[in-house]
Amino acid sequence: MRYPSFQHFNSFRLLQTAAFGLLLGRAWQHLFWDAPYRELLWDEYWMKDLVSAVFGLSWSEYVGNPLYDERIRLFSQGIGWFYLLAAGAALGIQWFPRLARSILNTASGALLVLALVVWKEYGWQLGQLLEHSLQWTTPLLLAASNKRTIPEYWIRYGARAAISATFIGHGLYALGYYPLPGNFLEMTMRSLSIGEDPARQFLLLIGVLDVLVALGMLWPQRFKTAIFSYLIAWGLLTSLARVWSYFSIDFFGNWLQMWVHELLIRFPHFLVPWFLWLKEKK
Repeated sequence: MRYPSFQHFNSFRLLQTAAFGLLLGRAWQHLFWDAPYRELLWDEYWMKDLVSAVFGLSWSEYVGNPLYDERIRLFSQGIGWFYLLAAGAALGIQWFPRLARSILNTASGALLVLALVVWKEYGWQLGQLLEHSLQWTTPLLLAASNKRTIPEYWIRYGARAAISATFIGHGLYALGYYPLPGNFLEMTMRSLSIGEDPARQFLLLIGVLDVLVALGMLWPQRFKTAIFSYLIAWGLLTSLARVWSYFSIDFFGNWLQMWVHELLIRFPHFLVPWFLWLKEKK
């Protein structure tokens, strides 16, 4: 009987932690805050005919009835409870692997739908869709890593593609290819205690590095240590930026509720590169 090596066990734990944090963070968002499903469900162009066919309502009757708004809220909360279940499946995948894999695969589908809704919300900017690549693929990667019949190189290729897409998406915003998000600029200024112009120059440099490193993932034998060091370090720092830049001891409760889940959602941004680094070293 062959037992997994310590390195394999360690890399699996990293992927497991990434999926657990992500799903717990999304559960938190859906249960205590909100998810942007109204961006689709209240879009007259997309939904008017469906609302008329299913509910027999005019568009004004649909959007003006608080009952349907409440149903959207309950739907969002239901998705939140499912993500909480999926977070438990990520933790318990060794004990009930088949059921856990089914839940994780479904969670990946739900995260992909969420990514598509956010993509629509941001005016179909491709960079926004690319930025979500690591999030919706992480539960899939965990389920695949648990299933011994899936070749390991498929998992490595999938992780490599998701990491590259995520960092290219982030880099396109930092470079200014798309309008620079205000929260990018604000977090940089608050985290580094610098003014607006130095923050813009810093983000421009980071954008160049993001794209170069993402492209470097296509040739993993070249500059491997430098590439993975950057991916892990910058993925961690950008994840921590949400909690660090907005921390306030005077409003600790509000800070905890508003920002900790933003860190959890971004666990894959540094843990999946770390997982892949261990795989590539092996």
